[in-house]
Amino acid sequence: MTQRPLPLYGLQVFEVAARHMSFTLAADELCLTQGAVSKQVAQLEQQLGYPLFHRQVRRLVLTSEGEALLPYVTRALATLGKGVEAARLARNHLRLKAPSCISRWLLREIMLFRKEHPEIEVEVTSVHEHGVDFAKEAFDLAIVFGPVPSLQPRQTPLFREQLTPVCSPALLESFGQPLHEPEELARFPLLHPSRDRRDWSLWLKSVGVKGVNPGSGQVFDTLDLATNAAQQGFGVSLADVVLVEEELKRGTVITPFAQTVFTGNGYLLALPAAKRTAEAAQLLDDWLAARHPMSAEPPMQAMP
Repeated sequence: MTQRPLPLYGLQVFEVAARHMSFTLAADELCLTQGAVSKQVAQLEQQLGYPLFHRQVRRLVLTSEGEALLPYVTRALATLGKGVEAARLARNHLRLKAPSCISRWLLREIMLFRKEHPEIEVEVTSVHEHGVDFAKEAFDLAIVFGPVPSLQPRQTPLFREQLTPVCSPALLESFGQPLHEPEELARFPLLHPSRDRRDWSLWLKSVGVKGVNPGSGQVFDTLDLATNAAQQGFGVSLADVVLVEEELKRGTVITPFAQTVFTGNGYLLALPAAKRTAEAAQLLDDWLAARHPMSAEPPMQAMP
C-alpha cells in the first residue's frame, strides 16, 4: 500500500507547538489562530494514526509517540533550513572564468559591482587559456579573448585590444637615453607578451618603423607578465591601454608614444545557453556591458 507523503507544514506546526507546549504560543509565533494550529496538529495525528499530545487543562503534554517523533522532526527541519540557505547562497554565488592578463582590471570592476550588489559573491578563476566550454566547465559566465566582433553566440564585446608600448620611468633614467621617437626603441630591450612575438611586429609595422628588430628581447607567455616586467624597469613592453589604465594614472608605467594598434581581437563576456544562465550572471553581464559600451567599428588608428 502506498503511504501518503507526510505534510511538511503540519510537521512544522507540530514542532513549534511541542517547543512551546502550547497551541496559543505556537499560534503567536506562526501568525495563526489557536484554532488553525489545533486543526493542523489534529490532521497530522489523523494521518499518522496516533496522538502526538495529551490535551490537558491549560497545557499540552507529549505522548510517547510525540516524544519519539519530535527529535527527528527537529533535525529534519534544521536540515531543510540549511538546504534552503545553501540554495539562496548558490543563487547569489557566481563562478567567473577570466584570462589571467585581465585579473587586475577585473578585480577593480568586481569591487565596484559588489558595492552596488553586495548580496552577490563573485568567485574569479584566472587561467592562461582564453576560452571557455560551458558544457564541460562549471562556470556561470566567463571573459574570453577572441575576434571582435565575435563569431560565437552569447558573447558580448567588452573592449577591443589596443596595444601601445609602455615602460617604467626608471628604465629611461637608468639608460640615460631619450625615447621620443619609435625608432629609438632600437636602444632598449623589448619585452614580448607572447611567444610568437607577433604583437611587436604588428605595432612596428603599423607605425612604419624600420631598424627595430621585433624578434629581439625577452619573451613571456602572458600580457600580464610582460607588463609587470615593464613596471619593474626590465624593458619596453606592449600593453593594452585599457588594462594598464590605473598604472598609467599612478605613473608606474608611461606610454612614450601616442601610436596604438588594434589587433582585431578583444575581451568578450560569454554566457552559457539562456536556459542555464543564472539571474545573477545576467545581472553582472549587463552591468559590465553597460559600463563598457563599444561601437561597432574601432576608431581610426593613431598613426605617426
